[in-house]
Amino acid sequence: MKPILHQAIRIQFKPSELMLGLLSLISIICCWILLALTMTPMIKFVGILLVVATSIYFILRDVLLMLPWSWQVLELDTKGQLTLIDRCGKKFQPALADNTFIHTKLMILNFKREGAKLALAPVIFLFAQTNTDELRRLRVWLRWGKHNQKSNQEDLVVTND
Repeated sequence: MKPILHQAIRIQFKPSELMLGLLSLISIICCWILLALTMTPMIKFVGILLVVATSIYFILRDVLLMLPWSWQVLELDTKGQLTLIDRCGKKFQPALADNTFIHTKLMILNFKREGAKLALAPVIFLFAQTNTDELRRLRVWLRWGKHNQKSNQEDLVVTND
């Protein structure tokens, strides 16, 4: 059997200033919209507090990669097996969902939720985030690879290596 890839892909995630700016801008706009609505001040305050709290959480998890369950490494071996490693060193072998978005400037990798108690966080790549050659190879594999023909495997395997 021929390998699916000639060379394995390994992408080390780095904090992204662009994503930090985008998420902060979206949060500020949401707070302005809440302030402009005709509601009681208490409801506005609770809404703004929720927007700020969730923004801080997603910035820490997905942008700054500081939380223990933040993705740190994406690996794709020559057999086409996708592996995600979080900050604690846990390895996840998720199945890609059909709603994964692939574009030359942005990729959003979503994972199937079946078989997992909690939903896995998506992986978001912006064009300036990591090594462009690795991203190009990953993008080609996602579009043309045989990753969606594995229907008999479990959706999620967790190992503690």
